[in-house]
Amino acid sequence: MSEADNEALEPTPAEIAEAEAVADPDRAIELLAPYLTASRIDKIERTLAARTDHVVVAVESPSDPHNAAAIVRTAEALGVLGVHVVGVEGRALHKRATTQGAFRWVDTRHHEDLSGLVAYCRERGMRLVGAAMDGPTPLPRMKVDEPLCLLLGNEHRGLSPQARAACDDLFHIPMVGMSESLNLSVSAAIAMHDVLSRGARRPLPTQQQLPWRARYYARSLDPRLVLGLLTGKAQPAAVPGTPT
Repeated sequence: MSEADNEALEPTPAEIAEAEAVADPDRAIELLAPYLTASRIDKIERTLAARTDHVVVAVESPSDPHNAAAIVRTAEALGVLGVHVVGVEGRALHKRATTQGAFRWVDTRHHEDLSGLVAYCRERGMRLVGAAMDGPTPLPRMKVDEPLCLLLGNEHRGLSPQARAACDDLFHIPMVGMSESLNLSVSAAIAMHDVLSRGARRPLPTQQQLPWRARYYARSLDPRLVLGLLTGKAQPAAVPGTPT
């Protein structure tokens, strides 16, 4: 079979998502586990144990694809499960190569406008805190006892007036050098690392880990094999190898 034929047979992301959504997590895990190595399963378990949804990160109107992708990758590496984007300028979410596959392992959500993010936070009892150079609260003094959404603004304009008004608090990252500002993705990384290191990392409840375990199993295998197992539809033979 040629490479072109393989690409033509590749399930779409929508088909994969549908298969994962309709599958019972326990049943999906039972079906997929035999195709995973013991080391892969161990890595998934260690990853899930460190995941948290007590902290999420959000970006308002990002314009640089490298920054948007770097934030996703950093969030995943630090154990932050949720990454939110409010509006997108240009192709800010299309630089997936920079993430080295991180998109597969986190919950990325897009909101058309700020109201969607605000509603998400309010429904979950999250404090919305925005990064601003003139923010009155130094990052190390920001409270971390409640669920937090760390909101960062556009690379050039920062947070919009509407975003600033919607925030429960505005924080700044203390700096002692000659530079007056930091790169967007660097600011996001510092903010996430700071709050997580001060106790904001609350593990996912066991019941919430279950659907993510099923997703991680599915996303560790060839899409055609996953579709065949979860939907019962005949699929071409799986391409060997496990995604990273």
